[in-house]
Amino acid sequence: MPELKLAELVEGTGGNLLRGDLESVVSSFVIDTRRLKPGGVFFALKGAHTDGHRYLEEAAESGAAAAVVEREPAVGEPTPPALIQVENTETALGRCGSWVRRTARVGKWIAVTGSNGKTTTKELTAEGLSGDRRIHRTPGNLNNHLGVPLTLLDLPQDAEMAVIELATSGPGEIAELTKMTDPDVGLVTNIRTVHMETFRSIDDVAAAKGEMFAVMREDSVAVVNLDDVNVRVQATRHLGPRVTFGQHASADLRLEGIENRFVPGAVLTFAYHNETLRVQLRMGGAHAARNALAALATVAAVGGDVHRAAQRMERVDAGDGRGKVHRLARGMLLVDDSYNSSPPALASVLETLRLSEPQGRRVLVMGDMLELGPMKAALHREAGRRLGAAGIQMLMAVGQLTHETADAAKRAGVDEVQHYPDSVRCAESIGDLVRDGDLIVVKGSRGLRMGRVVRALLSRFAEGN
Repeated sequence: MPELKLAELVEGTGGNLLRGDLESVVSSFVIDTRRLKPGGVFFALKGAHTDGHRYLEEAAESGAAAAVVEREPAVGEPTPPALIQVENTETALGRCGSWVRRTARVGKWIAVTGSNGKTTTKELTAEGLSGDRRIHRTPGNLNNHLGVPLTLLDLPQDAEMAVIELATSGPGEIAELTKMTDPDVGLVTNIRTVHMETFRSIDDVAAAKGEMFAVMREDSVAVVNLDDVNVRVQATRHLGPRVTFGQHASADLRLEGIENRFVPGAVLTFAYHNETLRVQLRMGGAHAARNALAALATVAAVGGDVHRAAQRMERVDAGDGRGKVHRLARGMLLVDDSYNSSPPALASVLETLRLSEPQGRRVLVMGDMLELGPMKAALHREAGRRLGAAGIQMLMAVGQLTHETADAAKRAGVDEVQHYPDSVRCAESIGDLVRDGDLIVVKGSRGLRMGRVVRALLSRFAEGN
């Protein structure tokens, strides 16, 4: 567990101690009292719909050792035993994360961002660097302006390297998070048409992701995807050393081939230091293989052993909602890719489906793709047009926007098309519609809770039922 003296927390937040023993020790740091552990610290954030100061009594009852607040509590108001007052609790959280980065004794700091694949790439990188080293990594997707400082504060005292994931919801955020993490190595996985409700164009997305390259220290190493023109352009904002990957002949890790399949997992072949390496992944799809290549380039950038890293990556399973494959009864296969969706991510899944040869049908369960701004209707229609060429024989579309996809899929020749207003209705129906030997891919965004469909299939068709 990470531990700080209260005096260090005061220094990190830049606040004033209202009460408490400066020599006392605190551990664990949260912004949600439901996650509090005895001895932890509660940051009372003020948001648009809630105010953390209303939960100070709950924090005290949960055993919090200290709270970071903006106002001094009223006389008699129950609070944790130690209180630190700051001007803005959200700003104080970020400052505290930066303080940990400046003071922690960690060998290498790695930052990962990009439009698609950053969480999987982060996990592969951390596993590739592990072995006899303690690697701290972003848990789940705590990758925004709140999650990153919480990840830094959660740094174990014996961590030797840290792999931190950074995400953006608007211009300037990657720059701030990069300054906070001050990476020795920075990777941008790719730049795609995502978050188009926030950004006006792909150029705006590229500029936002490229902020990492712009603010990294000059002696830091940029890991550059040569197959992505937007990444190549943005990488020119960094004047320091780089490690490159991709199909380009000049790439340090040169992609030679991908066996694109869901089962038993994609195969990546690449050249490195005049040697060809083959990596059999447990993760399916060409996108997983490209994520692995990016992770291996990141390992190379920190001076790690690429051969051993490749061996470790072969043992990594896809996470829930991120392409995990389940074998169901009656010869069916289920690919759980329900965590998130975007046009480029869907296109990659469709290509893997096209190349697959299941015993039964190719079945796609597709939820709305979110945050596409004014392009949303056109992009959903385009997705439907692609389904016929991908050999999809059954589409189960979920949400409002997939009306466009369903109509286009019918015109594209998909044999059977169903549309549901929400994932509850789809989960109730899917068990009666799938057949023996079907390959079923559930692709969707968290906002539609497509995991319900996955759980319905697992419950009804668990292997052995």
